[in-house]
Amino acid sequence: MAVFNYKARKKDGTIVSGSIEATERRLAMQRLQSQGLTPVTLKEGSASAPSALARLGERAKALKSNHNSKDSPEGTQKTRGGKRESIGLSVLMRLMELHSSGLPVGDSIRILSQRLSDKEQRAIVQTLWRDLSEGSTLAGAMTKQPRYFPGSISYVIEAGEATGNLAPILRKVIDYLEEKEAIRKKMIASMVYPGFICTVAIGVVVLFMTVLLPQIQGMMDRLGGEMTLSARILIDGSTMIAQVGPFALIALIVALLGFQQWRRTEKGRRRSDSWLLKLPLLGKIFLYGDLFQVGNLISTLLESGINTTETLRLTERTVKNTDLRERFNIARGQVNEGLSIAQAFQRNQFMPDLAVDILTVGENTGNLAHSMNEITKSFRNELTARLGRLTALVSTGALICAFVLVALIAMGIVTSVFQVSRTLS
Repeated sequence: MAVFNYKARKKDGTIVSGSIEATERRLAMQRLQSQGLTPVTLKEGSASAPSALARLGERAKALKSNHNSKDSPEGTQKTRGGKRESIGLSVLMRLMELHSSGLPVGDSIRILSQRLSDKEQRAIVQTLWRDLSEGSTLAGAMTKQPRYFPGSISYVIEAGEATGNLAPILRKVIDYLEEKEAIRKKMIASMVYPGFICTVAIGVVVLFMTVLLPQIQGMMDRLGGEMTLSARILIDGSTMIAQVGPFALIALIVALLGFQQWRRTEKGRRRSDSWLLKLPLLGKIFLYGDLFQVGNLISTLLESGINTTETLRLTERTVKNTDLRERFNIARGQVNEGLSIAQAFQRNQFMPDLAVDILTVGENTGNLAHSMNEITKSFRNELTARLGRLTALVSTGALICAFVLVALIAMGIVTSVFQVSRTLS
């Protein structure tokens, strides 16, 4: 009979370790689960605990591996923005594949730390494995790498570990991140064409003002003719931009830096977040973006068996907009005092009235998780529609601006040529 060394989590979240005898790995896992333990790592080996010297050697290797991963030229410091979340999503997908097949989370992380071919992903997983080996939970290990795993993801993973039901939680997290990534890519793709058009238009304007227009102006001066109105507008405009442009750019940079510093204060963050929600076009996008995340998290936690009080507590930490977070906090306090979720959200104007009506039906029928899931779908559809309208508006505006600039330049060139012809004749 083989001996398996394990590290497992009790129902209260504490980590215990020990050894268990079983004929095979699957039976060892079943015995641990029957004892109310959730395996974190399960390795076949000797029943005796490793010596202090061996533990010290393993710790040194882990620290060295982590140091190398940070100093790697392809390390985490060079990855930015959406690319980081894409890498984190890839790691979660690989983890989901192994964990769904029956492997404990710890063993899945250990295998990934050895098998992943991408250096950056392997460095991330190696850091996760080091933290797990030291007794940390998966959520705690992810919290230490916020560039790849946002706080909202770590909180959901924490809830899944607390209930011992991590696999469906991982699937919901992956679906949410995939949808978020798809929306981001769609926005980038829709902005490529207008960006290209604006770049070409600006290039044409710069070429005309720096090369063609000075030649036409010099020719008119030699011939004694007068510049046309359109050409004069272009010349005066370019002169004003050359004189005022640098100062305006410096003033804009100073204003942005000042606004950024002010926004870092608690008062500035609360005031600016309130302004963001009131912006035309963009305000609703910010609102539905946060509501989509909140609805997705609440439905996921409720479906995983988390009680309403704990669900609202975990969800509040993920609301990015401070104005919305304050409303959610007040609503959560009212729910703890006995008010229904729908009534609390309606009193604090946290969700639209139609969403509140659906929540009311879900609470009355005892199917709140399903109602919240349906609300989340409506938030997603509304967010996608508004993003589509915004990108269409930006594209149309960019095309109109480019057309106006090119038309003005063409008119300036044609009228200047006619003026030169009349002067020569």
